[in-house]
Amino acid sequence: MPLQLEVLSRGVERLAAQASDGAGQQLLEEAQRRLRRVDVEALCTRLRIRDPRFPWLTAVPTDDTMGAAYSVPLPSPPFSVVATDGSNIPPDRHNPVRFYVLNVGRATLTYGSRPDARLKATTHLACEEEELYLNPGREHIPVDGERLGIKMAVAELEALFEAAQEAQPPVLALLDGSLILWGLQSEERSVQAAFLQEYLSALGRFREVDIPLASYISYPGGQDVANSLRVSLCQGHSAQCESCTLPPSEQELCKFLGTVRDREIFSGLLEAGQRSDIFESTSAILDRYGEHRIQFFYLNNGDEILRLEAPQWVMRDGGKRDMVHGLVLDQCKRSGGYPAYPPVLQEAHEQAVISSAERRLVEEMVAQALAARGIVYIHSAKESSKRRRGV
Repeated sequence: MPLQLEVLSRGVERLAAQASDGAGQQLLEEAQRRLRRVDVEALCTRLRIRDPRFPWLTAVPTDDTMGAAYSVPLPSPPFSVVATDGSNIPPDRHNPVRFYVLNVGRATLTYGSRPDARLKATTHLACEEEELYLNPGREHIPVDGERLGIKMAVAELEALFEAAQEAQPPVLALLDGSLILWGLQSEERSVQAAFLQEYLSALGRFREVDIPLASYISYPGGQDVANSLRVSLCQGHSAQCESCTLPPSEQELCKFLGTVRDREIFSGLLEAGQRSDIFESTSAILDRYGEHRIQFFYLNNGDEILRLEAPQWVMRDGGKRDMVHGLVLDQCKRSGGYPAYPPVLQEAHEQAVISSAERRLVEEMVAQALAARGIVYIHSAKESSKRRRGV
């Protein structure tokens, strides 16, 4: 059935009217003022208790402020920036054989009197039972969906470490996306343990050789800091929303903070090149990260507010923290696009991406290899129906 364009048009008009509502801007400015003067010590005490009446994911400040801004000078070459990114062809239950493909792209950019660029991709087809399942022979837990994403994250870290070892120092190792394995939170403890052992071991290699590691999140959707402000509003009042005792204006601000993104709050606090205070997520999975617990700050790269994550051993070291800040900012200034995006991440992505034609080619290669051994590659009826032209 075709879309009802008249209905959509009316909805779009309502959407535009809400976006241009001046009340939202006033509430945003009030949230920014509150962030500057919040009682950090009292808030931290309450956040660390993890009161079940506050079901929101919050951010614990690691400093005695939440609304400060920090600048660093741009670094002078020589230095290197390395990055990896991954892509995959997941297992398909409609196919007669089970396999998946990981393709990890890497980029090393060296700046200074002897500039250099090294680009590479590493491809792996997994078809052994030990790769396709966790605890094969017993639980037989399939590696797919979120689990495959974590496998790819480990492969990216391993390739990143190899590239960092080969790069001219000083070197910054950079990834795209979060270092927090959000998908593990819903898994059983045995699955968490299996993946975390690999992942944290890979993180540990960077600390052993003293190479700072960070991850870059463009246009972040997190509300951790905004949620912490909501908690601060409730101090001295009932934490039950249905029996809230806050004044109406405070209730309106609390409701607004439930919808605003952290990047919107910091857009009015950070000038181009400045970073925020450092925060630590209260995600339950981080309790198992140990010395590699992830912390983050927001950075204004001149075009957007982005989120940078790193293990606490990077964030607590002033030299490493400033190196992450300065080199990421330098990368953004070298970007040829808008909004700015680190060239090293762009190059790693270009090496990693698997095109539609390549995906079809892999399927054809598998079909031909099976046919050579007398096995007919037959899709399920549902998959075959999708490939046929509809009525």
